[in-house]
Amino acid sequence: MRAIIFDLDDTLYDNKDLRIAREKAILDFLGNKKWKYKELKENYSTLESLKRLGFEKSHFFRLMDKIPITLEKDPRLIKMFKKLKERFKMIVLSNVSAFCVEETLRRLGILEMVNEYYSGEDFKNQKPAKECFCIVKRGDICVGNNFKKDLEVPKQKGAITILVGEEEQNADFRIDNIYELESVLKYIELPDFQ
Repeated sequence: MRAIIFDLDDTLYDNKDLRIAREKAILDFLGNKKWKYKELKENYSTLESLKRLGFEKSHFFRLMDKIPITLEKDPRLIKMFKKLKERFKMIVLSNVSAFCVEETLRRLGILEMVNEYYSGEDFKNQKPAKECFCIVKRGDICVGNNFKKDLEVPKQKGAITILVGEEEQNADFRIDNIYELESVLKYIELPDFQ
């Protein structure tokens, strides 16, 4: 059975309030180093920026685990996941902690429909490191909101890539939001998808 591998934040849901709360917690934690962090963020991911300031990713995970995840069940997403699960192995791959991944999936109402999930705690490095994509096989479908971080390595491995949101010429497909996924899947020639 082929897999669909989803990024989590800003792919399966979009919640500006949660994003702002997380960023505020990081800035408050950094104190007078926040200006250097903002500078680093222009070229690096959150975790890489924190690492360059001398913080371990465990600091980031503990910080994020304290931020309440204020998401609600998403009936449209639940319905779509139920249908997709009949044909695909459903996997979520995120850079956040295992607690945040599980709690987010539970709040959205799709935890039971996800076969496997991987967090930033499962790998030495974070996406886009190649080790994070060891589960991706040729012909799998990868869905994410950032080509460089979520889709570039899978595309190199022969996966079909679907970008959510941003305009990007390198992804195989682009959709405005996760709810458009099914309309794209019908154009992908997969023997086990009808």
